[in-house]
Amino acid sequence: MSANQAMTGRCLCGRVTFELDGPLGTTTHCHCHSCRLSRGVAFVTWTSVPTDRFRVLSGEDDIAWHRSSPQVRWGFCRRCGSQMFYVADQGGHSETPLLDHVYVSAGALDEGAHVRPEAHVSWEEHLAWIEGVEMLPRFRGKTVEQIDCSVASTPPPGL
Repeated sequence: MSANQAMTGRCLCGRVTFELDGPLGTTTHCHCHSCRLSRGVAFVTWTSVPTDRFRVLSGEDDIAWHRSSPQVRWGFCRRCGSQMFYVADQGGHSETPLLDHVYVSAGALDEGAHVRPEAHVSWEEHLAWIEGVEMLPRFRGKTVEQIDCSVASTPPPGL
């Protein structure tokens, strides 16, 4: 996948679809309290593009917005609840998101397997139990079939 290639994404139910044109901004795992609470997870992986390289393809009327602070609002599908992106629409946020960017959850991208995180942000807020998780046993799907991780894994095609 080339750096400038268009990428598509969607919500869980498929009502909201979107497209963004690369290259992507820095991709990070965010450990802030807001990201964790918004999804009930240990961290959220974000990337971004300037607003002129982001388009909603379908379901624009199905996008609802939640303002988490005076400066930031989160876009989610009002039908299935998938949280796909956020924007900073006013300056002054303590974490300084860029005003002219759309931050997209890498998990909402159809090509998400090709996105490589480059850093952890808001690490001071991380949950201590994620440290060392790479050493836990790994299973295929939700079965008891353990995957042998002793073989060196290869990155997805195109990386």
